[in-house]
Amino acid sequence: MPRTVCLVIFNSPLFPAHWGLWVPSTDQPSIGKLLHASGDAATGFEIAFERNYDLGATTRRHQVLQLAQVLDHYVVDVKGDGSRTKDQIAHDYLEEVALSVPAPARSLVSATSQGPRQRVEIQNCQTWLRQVVAAFVQNGAMDQSALQTVDNAPKN
Repeated sequence: MPRTVCLVIFNSPLFPAHWGLWVPSTDQPSIGKLLHASGDAATGFEIAFERNYDLGATTRRHQVLQLAQVLDHYVVDVKGDGSRTKDQIAHDYLEEVALSVPAPARSLVSATSQGPRQRVEIQNCQTWLRQVVAAFVQNGAMDQSALQTVDNAPKN
């Protein structure tokens, strides 16, 4: 049975939206795993896999866009004792690919820093997630339309 992989967008009126990959569990669609890069451009990001994440219970404003249906052998539900956990241990192909894309390092430069000024490309969870989806597409796990969905997704 194919598994649904979605883009979850935690909207923000002031800052870039936080993006993650949402994979609902097979038996409880509001509970699943969230694969994302948490942090900020000033200090850098860290990849996180949040398991038993209850998207239905979050109070953060969000929207969910379906990215792809992937083969079920690419996804493993790690339920443990059923409590919400956070780690960086790959248990399936999707998580292995997510870990293969480095989380963005610090990309903001302090206004008080010395040295020559140059234009800086700010990287965040959105740039990381796009690179992850591109890797899925390149490896044949997702269709090209997943990248189009990411490219057209709300940025705030």
